[in-house]
Amino acid sequence: MFSIARREPPHESPTTSLCLTTLALAGVAAIPAAMTGGTDALSMMGLGASVALATVLAGSTIARFALRGPDRFGVNLVVGGFMFRIVLLILFLAGLVRVAHIPLDRFVLWLVFFYFSLVMAEAWILARRQVAVLEETPLS
Repeated sequence: MFSIARREPPHESPTTSLCLTTLALAGVAAIPAAMTGGTDALSMMGLGASVALATVLAGSTIARFALRGPDRFGVNLVVGGFMFRIVLLILFLAGLVRVAHIPLDRFVLWLVFFYFSLVMAEAWILARRQVAVLEETPLS
């Protein structure tokens, strides 16, 4: 059975892990996207991945800065800047639509795919770090 407690905590920053996750997801999704939608689908995928990554990184950075207290893990997961991230995502989306006049149907598909994948990757990174911290902390 898979357990996050058995794995070693990552030695890289969450920003690096999230960027590498975005590149891996884009690499896996690029071939089917190009075969079914052509270059337009690839450009929408790149734009959706970029906006999702920027939103997740901005939300993560602000949440880590604002919520640096004694009970960081619980507060980060429950509050975690979720409302801020949604507002930030809506603002990014509204700004892109006004400035670039992009078609929303394919862009939103990729944006949602990358956004929720990166949020789940971030939660997994935080959980791995918390397990490592709990294992190092003495119980007495």
